[in-house]
Amino acid sequence: MKYSFLIVLAGLLSLSSCSEKAADCLEAPVVPISVDVEIERLEDQLFAAESAGNVLDLINAHPIMKEEFLGAGQYPSDTILANELFKIIKNPYTDTLYMDAKNNFGNMQDLKEEFDQAFSYIKHYYPSFKAPKIQTMVTGFGSSEMYVAEEQIIIGLDFYLGPAAKYRPQGVPAYILKRYDKPYIVPAVLLLYADRFLKEDPADQTMVADMIYYGKKYLFTKNMMPCTPDSLIVWYDGSELANVEENKNLLWYHFLENELLYETSHILKQKYLDERPNIYEIGNKCPGRIGAWLGWDIIREYQNQNPSVSLTQLMANPDAKEIFNEAKYNPF
Repeated sequence: MKYSFLIVLAGLLSLSSCSEKAADCLEAPVVPISVDVEIERLEDQLFAAESAGNVLDLINAHPIMKEEFLGAGQYPSDTILANELFKIIKNPYTDTLYMDAKNNFGNMQDLKEEFDQAFSYIKHYYPSFKAPKIQTMVTGFGSSEMYVAEEQIIIGLDFYLGPAAKYRPQGVPAYILKRYDKPYIVPAVLLLYADRFLKEDPADQTMVADMIYYGKKYLFTKNMMPCTPDSLIVWYDGSELANVEENKNLLWYHFLENELLYETSHILKQKYLDERPNIYEIGNKCPGRIGAWLGWDIIREYQNQNPSVSLTQLMANPDAKEIFNEAKYNPF
Protein backbone atom coordinates (compact mmCIF):
# COMPACT_ATOMS: atom_id res chain seq x y z
CA MET A 1 0.00 0.00 0.00
CA LYS A 2 2.67 2.51 1.02
CA TYR A 3 4.95 1.64 -1.90
CA SER A 4 2.21 1.95 -4.51
CA PHE A 5 1.05 5.25 -3.02
CA LEU A 6 4.51 6.77 -3.42
CA ILE A 7 4.68 5.69 -7.05
CA VAL A 8 1.31 7.28 -7.76
CA LEU A 9 2.30 10.47 -5.93
CA ALA A 10 5.61 10.73 -7.76
CA GLY A 11 3.77 10.39 -11.05
CA LEU A 12 1.18 12.99 -10.18
CA LEU A 13 3.80 15.44 -9.01
CA SER A 14 5.71 15.04 -12.25
CA LEU A 15 2.63 15.50 -14.44
CA SER A 16 1.19 18.58 -12.75
CA SER A 17 0.92 21.85 -14.60
CA CYS A 18 4.09 23.96 -14.77
CA SER A 19 2.27 27.27 -14.90
CA GLU A 20 2.02 29.44 -11.82
CA LYS A 21 -1.38 30.85 -10.99
CA ALA A 22 -1.49 34.60 -10.85
CA ALA A 23 -1.16 35.70 -7.25
CA ASP A 24 -4.14 37.57 -5.89
CA CYS A 25 -3.95 40.16 -3.18
CA LEU A 26 -5.35 39.17 0.18
CA GLU A 27 -9.03 39.96 0.45
CA ALA A 28 -10.04 43.16 2.26
CA PRO A 29 -6.49 44.48 2.80
CA VAL A 30 -6.07 46.75 5.79
CA VAL A 31 -5.13 50.40 5.45
CA PRO A 32 -1.39 50.63 6.23
CA ILE A 33 0.06 53.38 8.42
CA SER A 34 2.68 55.34 6.49
CA VAL A 35 6.33 54.54 7.28
CA ASP A 36 9.24 56.18 5.46
CA VAL A 37 12.31 53.95 5.23
CA GLU A 38 15.86 55.15 4.70
CA ILE A 39 18.50 52.92 3.12
CA GLU A 40 22.14 53.69 3.84
CA ARG A 41 24.51 52.60 1.06
CA LEU A 42 27.60 51.52 2.99
CA GLU A 43 29.13 49.92 -0.11
CA ASP A 44 29.62 53.38 -1.60
CA GLN A 45 31.55 54.44 1.50
CA LEU A 46 33.59 51.23 1.47
CA PHE A 47 34.63 51.48 -2.18
CA ALA A 48 35.50 55.15 -1.72
CA ALA A 49 38.11 54.19 0.89
CA GLU A 50 41.66 55.16 -0.09
CA SER A 51 43.42 53.15 2.60
CA ALA A 52 42.92 50.31 5.06
CA GLY A 53 42.74 52.99 7.71
CA ASN A 54 39.67 54.47 6.01
CA VAL A 55 38.11 51.01 6.04
CA LEU A 56 38.90 50.60 9.73
CA ASP A 57 37.20 53.92 10.48
CA LEU A 58 34.15 52.83 8.51
CA ILE A 59 33.68 49.46 10.21
CA ASN A 60 34.32 50.93 13.66
CA ALA A 61 31.59 53.49 12.98
CA HIS A 62 29.16 50.61 12.37
CA PRO A 63 29.78 48.04 15.12
CA ILE A 64 26.77 45.82 14.31
CA MET A 65 27.82 45.61 10.70
CA LYS A 66 31.38 44.83 11.81
CA GLU A 67 30.49 42.14 14.33
CA GLU A 68 27.33 40.52 12.94
CA PHE A 69 27.63 40.99 9.18
CA LEU A 70 31.37 40.94 8.59
CA GLY A 71 32.13 38.48 11.39
CA ALA A 72 34.89 40.47 13.06
CA GLY A 73 35.20 37.82 15.76
CA GLN A 74 36.77 35.48 13.21
CA TYR A 75 39.77 37.81 12.81
CA PRO A 76 42.63 38.35 15.29
CA SER A 77 41.98 42.10 15.22
CA ASP A 78 39.83 44.75 13.58
CA THR A 79 42.94 46.02 11.80
CA ILE A 80 43.42 42.68 10.06
CA LEU A 81 39.75 42.65 9.02
CA ALA A 82 40.13 46.19 7.62
CA ASN A 83 43.26 45.16 5.70
CA GLU A 84 41.47 42.16 4.20
CA LEU A 85 38.49 44.28 3.18
CA PHE A 86 40.75 46.86 1.58
CA LYS A 87 42.45 44.12 -0.48
CA ILE A 88 39.03 42.84 -1.51
CA ILE A 89 37.73 46.18 -2.77
CA LYS A 90 40.92 46.72 -4.79
CA ASN A 91 40.40 43.43 -6.60
CA PRO A 92 38.96 44.01 -10.13
CA TYR A 93 36.61 41.06 -9.59
CA THR A 94 35.04 42.77 -6.56
CA ASP A 95 34.89 46.09 -8.38
CA THR A 96 32.86 44.35 -11.08
CA LEU A 97 30.44 43.13 -8.42
CA TYR A 98 30.18 46.65 -7.04
CA MET A 99 29.43 48.15 -10.45
CA ASP A 100 26.90 45.40 -11.18
CA ALA A 101 25.19 46.20 -7.87
CA LYS A 102 25.07 49.91 -8.75
CA ASN A 103 23.58 49.13 -12.16
CA ASN A 104 21.16 46.50 -10.90
CA PHE A 105 19.84 48.38 -7.88
CA GLY A 106 20.22 51.96 -9.11
CA ASN A 107 18.91 54.45 -6.55
CA MET A 108 17.05 51.59 -4.82
CA GLN A 109 13.73 53.41 -5.08
CA ASP A 110 11.88 50.19 -5.95
CA LEU A 111 13.36 48.35 -2.95
CA LYS A 112 12.67 51.32 -0.70
CA GLU A 113 9.02 51.37 -1.79
CA GLU A 114 8.70 47.65 -1.01
CA PHE A 115 10.11 48.19 2.46
CA ASP A 116 7.95 51.30 2.95
CA GLN A 117 4.81 49.33 2.22
CA ALA A 118 5.77 46.23 4.21
CA PHE A 119 6.74 48.24 7.28
CA SER A 120 3.58 50.30 6.93
CA TYR A 121 1.54 47.12 7.23
CA ILE A 122 3.55 46.03 10.26
CA LYS A 123 2.85 49.43 11.81
CA HIS A 124 -0.88 48.86 11.28
CA TYR A 125 -0.87 45.50 13.05
CA TYR A 126 1.71 46.47 15.67
CA PRO A 127 1.38 50.22 16.43
CA SER A 128 4.48 50.29 18.65
CA PHE A 129 6.64 49.05 15.76
CA LYS A 130 9.57 51.25 14.80
CA ALA A 131 11.13 50.72 11.39
CA PRO A 132 14.64 49.30 11.63
CA LYS A 133 17.67 50.96 10.07
CA ILE A 134 18.47 49.42 6.66
CA GLN A 135 22.00 49.31 5.29
CA THR A 136 23.49 47.71 2.19
CA MET A 137 26.98 46.41 1.50
CA VAL A 138 29.11 44.69 -1.17
CA THR A 139 31.99 42.52 0.04
CA GLY A 140 32.72 40.14 -2.83
CA PHE A 141 30.74 37.45 -1.00
CA GLY A 142 33.04 37.93 1.99
CA SER A 143 30.16 38.25 4.43
CA SER A 144 26.75 36.77 5.13
CA GLU A 145 24.07 37.64 2.58
CA MET A 146 21.74 39.20 5.12
CA TYR A 147 21.55 40.24 8.77
CA VAL A 148 18.13 40.91 10.28
CA ALA A 149 17.54 42.18 13.81
CA GLU A 150 14.81 44.24 15.42
CA GLU A 151 16.57 47.57 14.99
CA GLN A 152 18.89 46.96 12.04
CA ILE A 153 18.91 45.14 8.71
CA ILE A 154 21.99 44.71 6.50
CA ILE A 155 21.76 43.34 2.95
CA GLY A 156 24.69 42.06 0.90
CA LEU A 157 23.68 43.31 -2.54
CA ASP A 158 26.30 41.22 -4.35
CA PHE A 159 24.40 38.08 -3.31
CA TYR A 160 21.19 39.30 -4.98
CA LEU A 161 22.29 40.25 -8.49
CA GLY A 162 20.25 37.49 -10.09
CA PRO A 163 20.93 34.91 -12.82
CA ALA A 164 22.31 37.44 -15.32
CA ALA A 165 25.15 38.52 -13.01
CA LYS A 166 28.71 37.87 -14.15
CA TYR A 167 29.60 36.43 -10.73
CA ARG A 168 27.35 34.45 -8.38
CA PRO A 169 27.91 33.08 -4.86
CA GLN A 170 30.03 29.94 -5.02
CA GLY A 171 29.14 26.59 -3.49
CA VAL A 172 25.41 27.32 -3.37
CA PRO A 173 23.16 24.55 -4.78
CA ALA A 174 21.19 25.60 -7.86
CA TYR A 175 17.83 25.08 -6.15
CA ILE A 176 18.85 27.63 -3.50
CA LEU A 177 20.77 29.97 -5.83
CA LYS A 178 17.62 30.78 -7.80
CA ARG A 179 16.26 32.79 -4.86
CA TYR A 180 19.37 34.99 -4.72
CA ASP A 181 17.64 37.67 -6.76
CA LYS A 182 16.24 41.12 -6.04
CA PRO A 183 12.51 40.16 -5.84
CA TYR A 184 13.27 37.79 -2.94
CA ILE A 185 14.99 40.37 -0.71
CA VAL A 186 12.04 41.94 1.12
CA PRO A 187 10.12 38.65 1.58
CA ALA A 188 13.30 37.07 2.98
CA VAL A 189 13.73 39.94 5.42
CA LEU A 190 10.13 39.64 6.60
CA LEU A 191 10.38 35.88 7.07
CA LEU A 192 13.23 36.49 9.48
CA TYR A 193 11.60 39.53 11.05
CA ALA A 194 8.43 37.53 11.80
CA ASP A 195 10.21 35.95 14.76
CA ARG A 196 9.85 39.28 16.61
CA PHE A 197 6.09 38.74 16.80
CA LEU A 198 5.75 34.96 16.78
CA LYS A 199 5.24 32.98 19.98
CA GLU A 200 5.90 29.24 20.26
CA ASP A 201 6.16 26.64 22.97
CA PRO A 202 9.80 25.47 23.17
CA ALA A 203 8.68 22.34 25.02
CA ASP A 204 6.69 21.16 21.98
CA GLN A 205 9.25 19.47 19.75
CA THR A 206 6.78 17.75 17.41
CA MET A 207 6.80 17.98 13.65
CA VAL A 208 3.41 19.67 13.62
CA ALA A 209 4.63 22.37 16.03
CA ASP A 210 7.47 23.17 13.63
CA MET A 211 5.05 23.15 10.72
CA ILE A 212 2.80 25.66 12.51
CA TYR A 213 5.86 27.80 13.31
CA TYR A 214 6.83 28.07 9.65
CA GLY A 215 3.20 28.52 8.64
CA LYS A 216 2.98 31.57 10.91
CA LYS A 217 6.11 33.05 9.35
CA TYR A 218 4.67 32.67 5.84
CA LEU A 219 1.34 34.06 7.02
CA PHE A 220 3.03 37.10 8.56
CA THR A 221 5.02 37.79 5.40
CA LYS A 222 1.97 37.47 3.14
CA ASN A 223 -0.03 39.88 5.32
CA MET A 224 2.77 42.45 5.22
CA MET A 225 3.15 41.98 1.44
CA PRO A 226 -0.43 41.14 0.46
CA CYS A 227 0.07 41.34 -3.30
CA THR A 228 3.38 39.48 -3.44
CA PRO A 229 3.23 36.10 -5.24
CA ASP A 230 3.33 33.13 -2.89
CA SER A 231 6.30 31.79 -4.86
CA LEU A 232 8.51 34.64 -3.62
CA ILE A 233 7.46 33.98 -0.04
CA VAL A 234 7.72 30.19 0.13
CA TRP A 235 10.67 29.99 -2.31
CA TYR A 236 9.02 27.56 -4.71
CA ASP A 237 9.03 28.34 -8.40
CA GLY A 238 5.83 28.32 -10.43
CA SER A 239 5.85 24.64 -11.31
CA GLU A 240 6.70 23.56 -7.76
CA LEU A 241 3.95 25.70 -6.29
CA ALA A 242 1.42 24.39 -8.80
CA ASN A 243 2.45 20.81 -8.02
CA VAL A 244 2.07 21.09 -4.27
CA GLU A 245 -1.21 22.98 -4.54
CA GLU A 246 -2.71 20.38 -6.85
CA ASN A 247 -1.43 17.39 -4.87
CA LYS A 248 -1.70 18.55 -1.28
CA ASN A 249 -4.23 15.83 -0.49
CA LEU A 250 -1.64 13.21 -1.44
CA LEU A 251 1.09 15.04 0.45
CA TRP A 252 -1.12 15.10 3.53
CA TYR A 253 -1.86 11.41 3.11
CA HIS A 254 1.88 10.73 3.25
CA PHE A 255 2.17 12.60 6.57
CA LEU A 256 -0.79 10.73 8.04
CA GLU A 257 0.16 7.29 6.75
CA ASN A 258 3.69 7.61 8.12
CA GLU A 259 2.53 9.15 11.42
CA LEU A 260 4.81 12.14 10.99
CA LEU A 261 2.82 14.88 12.72
CA TYR A 262 3.90 14.01 16.26
CA GLU A 263 7.36 12.80 15.31
CA THR A 264 10.10 14.36 17.47
CA SER A 265 13.21 12.90 15.82
CA HIS A 266 15.33 15.84 14.69
CA ILE A 267 16.82 13.82 11.84
CA LEU A 268 13.40 12.81 10.53
CA LYS A 269 11.98 16.31 10.90
CA GLN A 270 14.89 17.70 8.88
CA LYS A 271 13.86 15.58 5.90
CA TYR A 272 10.53 17.40 5.63
CA LEU A 273 11.32 20.88 6.98
CA ASP A 274 14.88 21.72 5.94
CA GLU A 275 16.51 22.55 2.64
CA ARG A 276 16.65 19.66 0.18
CA PRO A 277 16.38 19.67 -3.62
CA ASN A 278 13.55 17.14 -3.37
CA ILE A 279 11.90 14.97 -0.75
CA TYR A 280 12.50 11.61 -2.37
CA GLU A 281 10.54 9.82 0.37
CA ILE A 282 7.46 11.36 -1.26
CA GLY A 283 8.41 11.75 -4.90
CA ASN A 284 11.12 13.04 -7.24
CA LYS A 285 9.18 16.23 -7.94
CA CYS A 286 8.27 17.02 -4.34
CA PRO A 287 10.31 20.08 -3.31
CA GLY A 288 12.15 20.40 -0.02
CA ARG A 289 10.57 22.10 3.01
CA ILE A 290 7.19 20.60 2.14
CA GLY A 291 6.31 20.33 5.83
CA ALA A 292 6.76 24.10 6.16
CA TRP A 293 4.48 24.72 3.18
CA LEU A 294 1.84 22.39 4.62
CA GLY A 295 2.12 24.36 7.85
CA TRP A 296 1.15 27.49 5.92
CA ASP A 297 -1.81 25.69 4.39
CA ILE A 298 -2.92 24.55 7.85
CA ILE A 299 -2.66 28.13 9.13
CA ARG A 300 -4.75 29.40 6.23
CA GLU A 301 -7.40 26.80 7.02
CA TYR A 302 -7.27 27.82 10.67
CA GLN A 303 -8.11 31.37 9.60
CA ASN A 304 -11.01 30.09 7.51
CA GLN A 305 -12.34 28.14 10.48
CA ASN A 306 -11.71 30.93 13.01
CA PRO A 307 -12.36 34.28 11.28
CA SER A 308 -12.72 36.13 14.59
CA VAL A 309 -9.08 35.43 15.53
CA SER A 310 -6.92 38.33 14.40
CA LEU A 311 -3.48 38.01 12.86
CA THR A 312 -1.83 39.37 16.00
CA GLN A 313 -3.76 36.94 18.22
CA LEU A 314 -2.78 34.00 16.04
CA MET A 315 0.88 35.03 15.98
CA ALA A 316 0.86 35.36 19.77
CA ASN A 317 -0.72 31.96 20.41
CA PRO A 318 2.10 29.54 21.33
CA ASP A 319 -0.15 26.46 21.42
CA ALA A 320 0.54 24.70 18.11
CA LYS A 321 -1.62 21.72 19.07
CA GLU A 322 -4.62 23.98 19.68
CA ILE A 323 -4.09 25.77 16.37
CA PHE A 324 -3.79 22.48 14.51
CA ASN A 325 -6.89 20.97 16.12
CA GLU A 326 -8.99 24.07 15.48
CA ALA A 327 -7.84 24.27 11.86
CA LYS A 328 -9.65 20.97 11.16
CA TYR A 329 -7.29 20.58 8.22
CA ASN A 330 -8.60 18.09 5.67
CA PRO A 331 -7.45 18.63 2.07
CA PHE A 332 -9.05 15.42 0.80
